[in-house]
Amino acid sequence: MAEADTRALVRRVLEHTAKLPPELRSDILARGAEAVAPLVELLEDASLALETAPGAGYAPVHAVELLVRLKAPEGSVPLVRALLRCEPGELLFDALLYGLEELGAAVVPAALEALADARTPEERFGLCAVLARSGVRDERIAVALLVQLQEEPVQGAMNLARYGDPETLEPLRQALDAYPLDEDAEDLFANQAIIELQVAIERLGGVLSEVQRQKAERARHSRHRLGTLFRRVLEALKGQPGNDSR
Repeated sequence: MAEADTRALVRRVLEHTAKLPPELRSDILARGAEAVAPLVELLEDASLALETAPGAGYAPVHAVELLVRLKAPEGSVPLVRALLRCEPGELLFDALLYGLEELGAAVVPAALEALADARTPEERFGLCAVLARSGVRDERIAVALLVQLQEEPVQGAMNLARYGDPETLEPLRQALDAYPLDEDAEDLFANQAIIELQVAIERLGGVLSEVQRQKAERARHSRHRLGTLFRRVLEALKGQPGNDSR
């Protein structure tokens, strides 16, 4: 009977959207381990993440927050599994990323297990971010982040900087040397990888060679030039008849 009461209590999350009443949050957390299974049920119901669902898509987000607060070991695997189903930029993805980061070392075994089965850069994206933020040093994590560096230099450099292992400096230097500088690109972020690689190297205590320093300066200059150009275009468009913002 207690389990049924707890499930009914958790299902009341569906009555609310972006904010849960503090008393409902407290009541759910007071159920402790009994609340884990019904919260996982909310998290794993993909239909509840839709804006048209009860709770306007916020039920799984609240489930993440509550599972993280409960810190139940059995909640780690469902949280990691949910991350693999999400796309970066989605509300639930962000909630999972922050929640798993808060759990830290506790999620590393589940994340490493999921990583061993991941087959695409997209599947590895969130897992690498979680592992880089976990505070755990593990050769398997370092290898995964170095693979990501080759696949996605921007995210790989950012994650290696956060991971914080100076032993990854040489691969970062090699990646900076190899990454092509495109000063004629019309994409504001075309040279972002060069900038992130510079930041990662310096954050880990490394020093750029003169050639690398000049490359990074040229990348920043190119972005500044494009940024200035885009701002001028926007200002010109605002000044045209019919675009009065007042």
